[in-house]
Amino acid sequence: MPDQAIRQKRRTFLYLWVLLALLILLVASTYTWFALSQTPHVNDMSIYINSQQGMEIAVMHDAPDSEWSQRIDFEQIVSGEYPLKPVTWSDRQQRFYSMRYGFDGRMTELFALSDEKNANRQGSEGYYVTGTFYARTDAECTVRLAEAVEVNGGEKGSGTYVIGKPIWDAEEIRHHDGGNNAQTAIRIGFRITHVGKDDGQPTGPSEFFIYEPSCDYHLSTAYGYFPTPSIDRTANLTDDDHLILQYSSSWSEADPVQRNVTIKKLGAFKSNKDLFTISPDEKIRIDLYIWLEGQDIDCVARIDDSKILASIQFNVDYAGYHGYDEIPED
Repeated sequence: MPDQAIRQKRRTFLYLWVLLALLILLVASTYTWFALSQTPHVNDMSIYINSQQGMEIAVMHDAPDSEWSQRIDFEQIVSGEYPLKPVTWSDRQQRFYSMRYGFDGRMTELFALSDEKNANRQGSEGYYVTGTFYARTDAECTVRLAEAVEVNGGEKGSGTYVIGKPIWDAEEIRHHDGGNNAQTAIRIGFRITHVGKDDGQPTGPSEFFIYEPSCDYHLSTAYGYFPTPSIDRTANLTDDDHLILQYSSSWSEADPVQRNVTIKKLGAFKSNKDLFTISPDEKIRIDLYIWLEGQDIDCVARIDDSKILASIQFNVDYAGYHGYDEIPED
């Protein structure tokens, strides 16, 4: 009888230990969603999309030659307004999810989003941004994101980077960080699809790449790269072959302070990947996605009401050309 009581106590202890372990795992896996609540969002973005010589881009695959160039206006591929609110990407499901909350502010469930209902919208249904454009070339070339380059002593920037907008304060005679550190939680996705040169129809499966700027900078005292856990129960949002990581970019005041000038320090890539190889007898469809990653440790309420400046430039390995184009600013 005493042995039976001891065994029962051991079973009870083991049960409580397992329950505690499961509770710890649950809290850890959903920490970010608890921390961010429902308030973070980005309500202003200036985005520049450029290609280097050797590849042209356009909004329509059958656009006339006069509409193909090395630069397109982001407004051309995105309709309506486009605030960002926290979502997360599921590589397994190839779609975005967001979190529902109860009246008490607690999470209730994840729910699936769709481009038709939740992209490029203002109000409660708007969560992320997406747009489509096409690429063509007159000779085979390999394309990846261009490294960020400081121009004119850092007064201008070129290449690929994401940074908070400097907002001028006339009374204090200084700039404020309009980004509110939102660049630490932003992600940009590229769905790459090879399509027919004439009909624009897919000729093979698509690939989805995720670009993470400011991968090493965090709102806490922590420093360095931390993988973003996926709701698919994987260590990151996608596999290493489709993940592009960049060190953080920042800006500082000019000396003396000037209203229209800040000095940029742009981050290098920690890892970069070839997005695609393109030949003259095909075109590439590029579906661009921008979102605020809800599973990121930096997706917290303090980044509310943010303004972002982003530059996306494609590096074309074509006949040895590796030039960079200067990016204009507001």
